[in-house]
Amino acid sequence: MSSKHSYGQFCPLALAAEFLCSRWTMLILRELLLGSKSFNNISKGVARMSRTLLSTRLKELTERGIVTKTLTENSRHAEYHLTDAGEALSSVVFGMADWSQEWLQLEPSLENIDADHLFWSICRSARPHPSLPNPFIVHILLSDQSKEHQNAWLVFKDDEVELCIIDHDFAVDVQIEATTRNLTKLYMGWSDFAPAIKNKEVVLHGPSCYTDIVQEWLGRSRLAGIKKQSAERLVSC
Repeated sequence: MSSKHSYGQFCPLALAAEFLCSRWTMLILRELLLGSKSFNNISKGVARMSRTLLSTRLKELTERGIVTKTLTENSRHAEYHLTDAGEALSSVVFGMADWSQEWLQLEPSLENIDADHLFWSICRSARPHPSLPNPFIVHILLSDQSKEHQNAWLVFKDDEVELCIIDHDFAVDVQIEATTRNLTKLYMGWSDFAPAIKNKEVVLHGPSCYTDIVQEWLGRSRLAGIKKQSAERLVSC
């Protein structure tokens, strides 16, 4: 770290913050800790980050020994893996997320939602279920988004779930229709399935044998179980 960007302190917290707190770095670490390995999958989790800057940050993390870069067998694509030092940051990254879920005010985070990141997050949390057909197709429609960010499809097949943003003439089993705000609240655990569906904040179209168990296959954020503090105790963003 150059002196220009250094705190000039020997404190271990200051030394770590000098590079961990650079823009996007903690989110890249989150993606790696959640299992993303390819450049494209990491990029899906930080959709508003330029690919040039992502490449720079991955290079910095590699040079510091937080990440390793290896070529796949066909040598056409690289994979990124956390080193032991990188894996040890799990408690730091998720601890910050846990604190935010409990203590930060809700409303500011709902004002400028990245729909692509919401789609990717939902896909990663979705879970195959024995009651579902193979394949099982879910169409997510964000009614408040422009056409290019309005649609996504979850493809449940062979115990895996893939995200598609292009309609391949899918035979859709269930459609989920909501505003970006309402679907985010449901995913994050800021609203519950039953009242959200009853109040038509989230509308499900499809056979009841699938929609009745939506909570079992759609999944939610790992943070959804963390209860927020009372309104008067919350911290502003």
